Amino acid sequence: MKRWLCLGLLLGALAGPGLRAAEPKTLTVLCYHRFGVETELDPYKISLQRLGQQLDWLKDQGYQSVSLAQVAQAVSQGAGALPSKALLLSVDDGYKAGALGAAEFEKRGFHAVYFVITGTLGKGSYMDWDACRELERRGHEVASHTLTHENLAKPEKGQTPQQYKAWVNQEFRASRARLEKELGHPVTAMAYPYGAYNPAVSKAALDAGYTLHFTVSDGVNLSDSLDPQRLRRILFMGHPSQEAFVRRMEKRPVPAAFPAMQDGALFLRSAPALDLHGLPADLKLSVDGQEVRAFPTDQAPGFHFLVLDQGPRETKLLFQIARDDWAPYFDALTEN
Repeated sequence: MKRWLCLGLLLGALAGPGLRAAEPKTLTVLCYHRFGVETELDPYKISLQRLGQQLDWLKDQGYQSVSLAQVAQAVSQGAGALPSKALLLSVDDGYKAGALGAAEFEKRGFHAVYFVITGTLGKGSYMDWDACRELERRGHEVASHTLTHENLAKPEKGQTPQQYKAWVNQEFRASRARLEKELGHPVTAMAYPYGAYNPAVSKAALDAGYTLHFTVSDGVNLSDSLDPQRLRRILFMGHPSQEAFVRRMEKRPVPAAFPAMQDGALFLRSAPALDLHGLPADLKLSVDGQEVRAFPTDQAPGFHFLVLDQGPRETKLLFQIARDDWAPYFDALTEN
């Protein structure tokens, strides 16, 4: 069985009864897209007023804006490289309407990372390269959201495994090369389009030179156990109320021991083998909103979330069930 199908046990630890551990340091990464007049037709666009309210709350709660370099340093050197409430603001795609948030970030002493689709910059509603350079001049950062924003965890119709591998590599590598040429500095961070990834796609991103991989798997990251290939982001869409925003910000990961998969796990349709028995009685599990106590082997091919709910704590684990005939495609990505 190929390495990308091998899933180990991930074990967390519970503090002993009666012991109250200090609140761990966290890295919270928020994901926005566009700013401006809100409409029901565009759930990704939030008003500058709503954004300002969210940023004011973050400022009042003591969140401190950090850079990609600080995140990389925390990965290699530990949580001491980050403040107790580290905040990384991110804006996806590279829309002109996304750049409107920069002034709001700056008013509060924050800065953001703009994950841009390099193949669309300068077209229609997207920023151009001069706008990207101006953002960096103002203290923000620009990184990759691939070349054309395709779902890279799904082979295109008619592709051979080798054509699929070449396509995925082009999406990652051409984007990075263009960014480094236009911006004049190394670019080693990327965000997966649609948050769609699996171990094979992650390896392709790593081989392309990206050392920080951002998802939209929701939840905060604990600063003392950052996984650079699985950096969670909280995606805001649908014009959430301030109360809903605060509730999501205050969620913390489930602390209980849990024998499970990593976020971004990949299963073939014929053999999604995962044992969920023997879990704590107060740990609720759901997949796509339906409560489960056993892994749903009849789930349709595609992406799903296994949600671990333990009262005020929650962990979401993205997993992909793929058709059996896709195995050679993902194998191709892992070949050297």
